[in-house]
Amino acid sequence: MELHWQLLTFIVCLQSLRSAGFILQEERKCTYGRIEKLLRIRCYDLDLKEVPQNLKTSVEVLDLSHNRIRKLKSGSFQKYTDIKFLMLYDNMILSVEVGTFEPLTSLQEIDLSNNGLTTIPLELFQLPRLRNLYIDSNELTSLNLQALQKPVRAPLEYLNVAGCELQELPDLGILPKLWQLNASMNPLQNFKIDTLANLCHLQVIDLTKSQLSQCGCQQVTNHLMMLGASPKFVPVCMEALDIRECPLPYNRTIHSETFASCQTTVELAESRSIWLFGAGCFGGVCIVLLILIFCVIHCRRKRNQRRMRNVQRRKPFVISPKNAINRKPEIEPLHCDTARK
Repeated sequence: MELHWQLLTFIVCLQSLRSAGFILQEERKCTYGRIEKLLRIRCYDLDLKEVPQNLKTSVEVLDLSHNRIRKLKSGSFQKYTDIKFLMLYDNMILSVEVGTFEPLTSLQEIDLSNNGLTTIPLELFQLPRLRNLYIDSNELTSLNLQALQKPVRAPLEYLNVAGCELQELPDLGILPKLWQLNASMNPLQNFKIDTLANLCHLQVIDLTKSQLSQCGCQQVTNHLMMLGASPKFVPVCMEALDIRECPLPYNRTIHSETFASCQTTVELAESRSIWLFGAGCFGGVCIVLLILIFCVIHCRRKRNQRRMRNVQRRKPFVISPKNAINRKPEIEPLHCDTARK
């Protein structure tokens, strides 16, 4: 028993000395690795107060989660332009300077959840490759989208704004590629069905633990059923309201000009992809044909050059019949017959 108490006392004293700085703790550093051939740098839970500037600039996956970063500056990521996946969750980030994310033109996914943001940095929606945005568990009470340029450039496919104290779904304009939206755990007391007209490709929407009205619940369910999507994560409508109390949403969603414009954008994107694919195939075939033609011409030229060399080697040894006939014998000198004398 005494040994147990002595050991416990030793551990407590050791921790006290460490916290007082008498015993130096082992310095923790960011670790490097590869994930699916992408360069990953993990700076998880290192008590960082700002984005480190001494990392490899070729980083593609950067994990800065569980740190003490309070503010993101305009130069935080200026040298890390190759980042594709950025984790910044659980930092209590309070502010983001304008231009912070502009250099990240290769960014495909960012996680800003569990911070202290009151609005979404609008420049995120102009990143040309951003597909997944996690910004849940922030108090987006000052969300102002009037300055947002629409349509946005970001090809968003997944958006998570759960637990953000939202009174209504954010109107981000037409998002033709967005197929999953998580807006659960928000009041949504000012929810408008018109917002869903911007999401013509929507397949999954999570509105659980929200204060959605009975009419709003019914309209969302009808809209999803018309889209062929599942209303699994929509609150269960307690009773069916008469269309006079709760009009059908179709004129404001799938039959609206906004929805048609969204579908047109999708069709144009698909036709453009098909055209680019066809052009790529045609270009590839042309390149192959050019290579084959070049190889044939090159082989023929080589063969002709070999023939010419062979002819040149044989030429000195060949006497033309014409030259042989016309050839005059050399005049031989006369020799005196000394024996007859």
